[in-house]
Amino acid sequence: MGIQKEHHQNLAQITHGYNLDFFDSHLSSIIKESLAIQNIHRGRSGTVLSPTFVIWFVILSTIRRDLSYPSIVNWMISGMRWLSCKLPKKLIADGAMTHARVRVGLTVFQLIFQKMTDNFQTLKPDFNQWITVIFDGTTCTMPDTKSNCDKFGKSKSGRGESAYPRLRILTLLAASARLIIDVAYGSSSGKGSGERSLMTKILLTINRNNLLFLLDAGLYSFLNIWTIKSKKCDFLIKVSQNVKLPVMSDGRLPDGSYLTQINGKVLDIKNSKELHRKWKKETLTVRVIEYQIPGFRKCRLITSILEPEISAKQLVIHYHKRWDVEISFDEIKNHQCATLKGQMPTIFRSKKSELVEQELYGMLIAYNLLRDLMYQASHKYDKDPLLLSFLESLRLVVDSIRFITYSSLDMRELQSEYLLLLISESEIDRPRRNRVNPRVVKIKMSKFKRKNSTHKSEIRDLKKDLEILPPKVA
Repeated sequence: MGIQKEHHQNLAQITHGYNLDFFDSHLSSIIKESLAIQNIHRGRSGTVLSPTFVIWFVILSTIRRDLSYPSIVNWMISGMRWLSCKLPKKLIADGAMTHARVRVGLTVFQLIFQKMTDNFQTLKPDFNQWITVIFDGTTCTMPDTKSNCDKFGKSKSGRGESAYPRLRILTLLAASARLIIDVAYGSSSGKGSGERSLMTKILLTINRNNLLFLLDAGLYSFLNIWTIKSKKCDFLIKVSQNVKLPVMSDGRLPDGSYLTQINGKVLDIKNSKELHRKWKKETLTVRVIEYQIPGFRKCRLITSILEPEISAKQLVIHYHKRWDVEISFDEIKNHQCATLKGQMPTIFRSKKSELVEQELYGMLIAYNLLRDLMYQASHKYDKDPLLLSFLESLRLVVDSIRFITYSSLDMRELQSEYLLLLISESEIDRPRRNRVNPRVVKIKMSKFKRKNSTHKSEIRDLKKDLEILPPKVA
């Protein structure tokens, strides 16, 4: 009994002081502040699962999707285990971590994510005076339990119901460093679950100026672009061909683009009451750019950037950076959350809906921490953060955690500097090439043609081949 008590005291001491300051020097203080706000900064007497340790567990569990809960705990404190050679093999009882996560709750993770993204106010402009941000959404699967089904539901199609419950996520991504600065989520189907509705939730909370929003056609609505302009930000969005955009008199610009006016209704806040909403008509002047890339359909963009010195070609080329958000989704779902067991799992592992939401914020916090490390490394060693390998950086962090966590302060500073050096040297071996691919699929289950031997990538110089189309004469 004496030995077990000693082991318990050693483990409690380790877990109560657990931190990973080499990730982000501000994060430990953010965690303490968030726990204090929720009045859960102290754990239950005698437990080894302190609130701070549980928070770090949730964050780190999203980069070790290949391990079970007990194995993740063993990995987290493996450095101290081999330094002391005293800790038992089994550190926590079955189900203890789940109960500890329930006690910590969801709100503290939301606070940590919010306070963490507030530190990204120092992002520098990457397109003239604007900071480019991208809206886009994805869905994530989770275990097929009653709690998850009741909360999030399963998506439906003509072929039937999906195998797993799905969570729809819409993220706002800072393009220059691929940092996720805001998120909204909901069920996969039903009223208010679409990406446009989720986008409205995020726009209402935006408190930054000089953002340039890149949006897909599915997110277009007058109310959303009006809200963006009211926040002293700008937008660049694709619109479908059935939206009427007549040329204003004297609205033609030398580069082939033109000005038009869009009319719509917005909520009249001053005259609206709790039960009766009133709407007012507004008009917005926008710039229209119609263009075509050889081999593809014509496309149209509208933007609130009216300055003729920023050419239509510059705007079209910059708009194509919107696809970087898909790279972020790939990094999260196929690399950060990979099991490495030869089978695609559900993205989340939690069986309770409230813990799925907790896990979502842990996943985004972990992704931002890693991306911020890559940003620091690129800034220090004069590299492009978008040309560093996310997967290799992830592997370096996973290897370093067990050693850096329990090193002395001087040694930890040296190891942190060495980690940044290694990350800066982890450049992508095959940077993105100037090419286009045919819109085909390997398995025929959509409107696109089935892929065959004739479908090959083509070298394409977008700047050279891009053609700005003049407006049609009425």
